[in-house]
Amino acid sequence: MSLVSCSGDSCSVTLGGSGARAHVLGTTIGLTGTDGDRATLRVEDRDVSCTVGRTTSAGGLQLTCTEVADGRVAFTVTRG
Repeated sequence: MSLVSCSGDSCSVTLGGSGARAHVLGTTIGLTGTDGDRATLRVEDRDVSCTVGRTTSAGGLQLTCTEVADGRVAFTVTRG
């Protein structure tokens, strides 16, 4: 499952299930897995850790995880 909603240079994304992917702001982002309040996301060819409430940078994007549950992650993506 992948849901993407964008407004300008900001998108809200929900990915569910290992291997779920979405094309967001010109970049492919996939869900590798979840563990507690942390998700591992594949941004292009790089794995990044996304923890609820924290922001991480990858591929010119800022990702902020808002929810992590069993096999599902919700996050916002902005340029910069």
